[in-house]
Amino acid sequence: MPALKLNYEPEHLKLGDKAGWVSSTDGDTPTIQLPVRMLGIDAPELHYSGAQENNPGKFDEAMSTFLDEAGSALDAGLKAYLEPRLQNKASTRHILAGGAAHLHFETMSKTRLERFDKKGKPLTPRKLFIMVAEEVFDKNGRMLAYINANYTAKERESIPAIKRPTFNLQMMQEGHATSLLIYPNVPADKDLKLVQTGIQAARLGRLGFWAYEQTLLAYEFRWIVDTINGNRQGPDRFCGDITTGQLYPPQQYYLVEPENRLFFYGEDVGEAYSMGFRLSGCV
Repeated sequence: MPALKLNYEPEHLKLGDKAGWVSSTDGDTPTIQLPVRMLGIDAPELHYSGAQENNPGKFDEAMSTFLDEAGSALDAGLKAYLEPRLQNKASTRHILAGGAAHLHFETMSKTRLERFDKKGKPLTPRKLFIMVAEEVFDKNGRMLAYINANYTAKERESIPAIKRPTFNLQMMQEGHATSLLIYPNVPADKDLKLVQTGIQAARLGRLGFWAYEQTLLAYEFRWIVDTINGNRQGPDRFCGDITTGQLYPPQQYYLVEPENRLFFYGEDVGEAYSMGFRLSGCV
């Protein structure tokens, strides 16, 4: 028993349960293999609830009738927004976009990690730079992080910052991911502006999956599939517009441009008010 009763509550710990053991160097220093969910972005799904590369159209038919069946009770405005996005093999189109995003990410990351000497001979690839935010693990036990190639000080002097964005940001800039900013994992203002301008440029330039204007965003694909499967009843996060300070109920997120969306779960709406957001329609 401790002699002194400490007036202290331990910090709330998050659980990450996907790590694999690699090795150890002493009694308190293991090396582990850990899956990372890239923070703040959302790429099209490559596999979700049985829809995958060898069965991309699993939900094509259900999505084509979604607004009359599982989604019949949705807000009329949301239904009008979704209607063109749910036709023409919506599930297939989304999964194919997920395959393209995966291929692009693998090529991009390999290129960013490669190093060569002055004669063009390959050197040992760069290590990774990893930065976590307020929440370290997601609900699936994966680390939430921004990742980048770990450039040396000399490289950082010779390579301008614009040429070495985080992998997270580059995927958005090149049109293979959109932002998924969920409180409390909100980037600093300067980084938030990079996200906004990157997505807007990709969207208006029709890069990556934006070339197919009616492709469902990944979080839209997930909530629709979950609703079809009876596990949700539509979108469930409030959506703040970071350009206007307006806060919209979950079924009105579509009123905010994708690059300006900041999501809040219901229990965090009070925090949204503290940040200056106000519910749309309220003074």
